[in-house]
Amino acid sequence: MLFCTLLYKYTLRAWFQADDFAWLGLRLQVHNQSDFWHAIFAPMAGGSIRPLSERAFFLLFYSLFGIHALPYRIAVYVTQMAVIVLFAIVAQRLLKSYTAAFVAPVLWIANSALAQPLTWTCAYNEILLSGIFLLAFYALVRYVESGDGRFNLLQWATFLIGFGILEINVIYPLIAILYAACFAPRFVKRTALLLIPSALFTIVFFAAKIKPRNEGFYALGAGVSTAKTLVSYWSVALGPSAAAEYFAPFESMVLPLTIILSIAVLGFVVWRALGSDRIPMFCLGWFLFALAPFLPIYGHITDYYVTVPAIGLALLGAWAVHLAFNGGAAYRVVALASIALYLALQIPTARAESKQLWARSIPQRNMVLGVRDIYQRNPDKTILLDGVSEEIYWLGVYNRPFRLFGANSVFMTPDTARKIKPYPELGDISEFTLPESEMRAALSHNLALVYAVQDDGRLRDVTKLFEAAVGERVLPQRIDVGHPLLDSLLGPTWYASEGDYRWMPKDASVRLGVPERGAGEVRMQAVCAPVQVAAKPLLVWLSVNGEAGPKSTIRDCKLPVIVSAPFHLAPGNEEMEVGIHVDRTVRVGADQRDLGLAVQSIEVVDLLQSSPQRSQ
Repeated sequence: MLFCTLLYKYTLRAWFQADDFAWLGLRLQVHNQSDFWHAIFAPMAGGSIRPLSERAFFLLFYSLFGIHALPYRIAVYVTQMAVIVLFAIVAQRLLKSYTAAFVAPVLWIANSALAQPLTWTCAYNEILLSGIFLLAFYALVRYVESGDGRFNLLQWATFLIGFGILEINVIYPLIAILYAACFAPRFVKRTALLLIPSALFTIVFFAAKIKPRNEGFYALGAGVSTAKTLVSYWSVALGPSAAAEYFAPFESMVLPLTIILSIAVLGFVVWRALGSDRIPMFCLGWFLFALAPFLPIYGHITDYYVTVPAIGLALLGAWAVHLAFNGGAAYRVVALASIALYLALQIPTARAESKQLWARSIPQRNMVLGVRDIYQRNPDKTILLDGVSEEIYWLGVYNRPFRLFGANSVFMTPDTARKIKPYPELGDISEFTLPESEMRAALSHNLALVYAVQDDGRLRDVTKLFEAAVGERVLPQRIDVGHPLLDSLLGPTWYASEGDYRWMPKDASVRLGVPERGAGEVRMQAVCAPVQVAAKPLLVWLSVNGEAGPKSTIRDCKLPVIVSAPFHLAPGNEEMEVGIHVDRTVRVGADQRDLGLAVQSIEVVDLLQSSPQRSQ
């Protein structure tokens, strides 16, 4: 327990993210008894029917605690502690070893597959189902040992409850039958009766299945794709593949490390099987059976699906450790070295993944609670969010968290929405965006507030800046590119601000207002790096709405780079897109960015007004 608490110290500190908000919002759909039963049992997207682990859990906790995350996290933590105790009891019963009873939970806890279920509330069902499998299996073992029918009733009751937690509960009978076949053949027929509820549930599940929006992610396959999926999950479960996701040095070592650990594991199973030891075969069977439902889903490999299968590997490793203390020196070295390699891969990965999940939740907390505070002070105003990053959008805004406290008029600015990569299968970003005309109208009549969303999710009031632009009825005709509050006017290729300038790659763009008469000149001021012109001059040019201006040759980067381009647009245009282009980029020192120019400012000059000769 202490090991789990230390390894997953972010369990109690994480906040909500992604699908959590969808389940938190389930309570808003319940207005009467009929709504309640519909919310509990109606198939949701993807056909999932999980009345206990998702529906009842989130309905109850949201009713009691709202969007205070700590009680939810405490529930996850307490459940995990109970499962650890249960796992130790099961390991002792199965393996008849107190050493194995200590080692098995440690190996399971160390598996990085547990990081998401212990840090992301929505994946809590994996921990719950682990407890269900272990309790049902404990009851089966006691039933086999004692013949007491009460343990069989406990197994059945626990197993049936599992259908309310996660669909892969249908697999438990195969694990139970395998145990009976290996250690108590006379119980096989009685254990096989567990297949009846699994068959009925499977029929209902596929009959009620609803196609999810992102159906492609859950496409089913067979044959070679299934074998590849098994290999992928096998490497995740052993550690190399999971470690490579977080630590670059392991990227080139995934295959050799997976082979080494596979030889150790499979060699151990075969060696013990030849000696009539069926425990390793059973443990490996647990892993394969529990993983089987995920193998056809070749396009959606998810590490936390290994949570329940990893119980089998942990039991296998614990048995190997137990035998190591009673075996020869050579076997002891191989067994303990394999366990040490597994832990060396999994423990740092589990901590890194848990920390990353926690870190991803913090911007959601800052943004959502910030919007709540603004809404409580200004309930009648539309709230506009500017500068929302893709991560904050997909993990937060997309899941409509603001409705949880009644803020139904929260939108992104149009410029922000344009910078977010769309995934049509997940929905239309325009649903979360206030159209340009409506935004201008709301700001003109003091009916909207605009807040810039920073990287950490904190909000900064930029309403006056947007009101000023609306007051002119056009976009600004000059911008200082380094100003972080003007991000919405920049195209998607710019690098982050570095004070009074920001670097661009080979091509970048800005949006500017157009003079009343539609003609003038665009001027840009920037600097370049001397290394860019060391071999040959740099060519720089501007374009207006795709029409390229004259090219400027830059030979000396000690001087400011000033480039201009004339334009003449038809009357009625209120904005234009100005492109900045260089003929090549460069990388400087350890900086891995492709650098074009460090742009400071871009402005529009109305030559018809500024020229005395033309004004006469």
